[in-house]
Amino acid sequence: MTEYQTTLTENTPIAITIGNFDGIHLGHQLLLQEVRAMAQTLDCTPVMVTFEPHTLMVVRPDIHVQYLTTLGEKLALAKEYGGVADSIVINFTPEVAALSAQDFMDDLCQRFTIRGLIVGSDFSLGHNRMGNVSFLEAYGQKNGMLVRALPLEQSGETRISSTRIRALINAGNVAEANTLLGHPVVLGGIVGHGDERGRQIGFPTANLRLDAHKLVPTNGVYAVRATVHRSTIRDRIEDSTVYNGVSNIGIRPTFNGKERLVEVHLLDVTMDLYDAYLHVEFIEHLRGEQRFSGIEALKQQIEIDAQQARQILASRRMDH
Repeated sequence: MTEYQTTLTENTPIAITIGNFDGIHLGHQLLLQEVRAMAQTLDCTPVMVTFEPHTLMVVRPDIHVQYLTTLGEKLALAKEYGGVADSIVINFTPEVAALSAQDFMDDLCQRFTIRGLIVGSDFSLGHNRMGNVSFLEAYGQKNGMLVRALPLEQSGETRISSTRIRALINAGNVAEANTLLGHPVVLGGIVGHGDERGRQIGFPTANLRLDAHKLVPTNGVYAVRATVHRSTIRDRIEDSTVYNGVSNIGIRPTFNGKERLVEVHLLDVTMDLYDAYLHVEFIEHLRGEQRFSGIEALKQQIEIDAQQARQILASRRMDH
């Protein structure tokens, strides 16, 4: 029996779109907007159906999956950028992966009142990906469900894809990744105790504890925006003050560091961040990681980085 986490009751009529939706990029946002439009036409609730864990973690356990968004981030972004607040999260297991497309859809339709389904034209589900668009259209006709396939969203010459966005983030090119995502690359984590090196040199940093499978941009220094959450409720991002900051990702070669860290220094503000949840948006890559001759040279460079970040973030404020 498939297990679901959901915000819905069984008899709420819904229109759905199904997928991993890793990153909630512009292509995903288009699907979410279309499912909202369909739900309005059918007088029902728009819903994102997604999976936890990411399907690749079950189907390809041999690879180390790095995702763009954790489940919590994905649900918050779907609400903020896709306008879809309701979700069905399928607990993805080897048993679910082995279901035929017919059984998968039957299971879903027994549990929920599905009036409509929107998918991308290359979408497929079920064992051996047999549940393609033509299967779904036929299934919809038999079961009184409106099914529509959307032509794939093009961005310039290359399709918007999570794979392409991952490659950009891996290269540190967060500005271009943000363009394809339609929102900033995001990292979030509880602030842990570091060795307080930053504090000693006058730039206190928050050391983030991240999800082990979260894709982190390449080592270097970035202009960022951060929101601080004192509670465990992380979806109320719009309620919090947004701070400008600089993030350093890397091993801190000047201090002969070994462990890769994600550190964030908030600009022009001092506060105790220990045990808070920090939600960090990466706006632009400033420079690669460097080893400095000593602490003075490092401090001078951090001043330059901070000034550059202030200018970039001031110029981008209008874009958000």
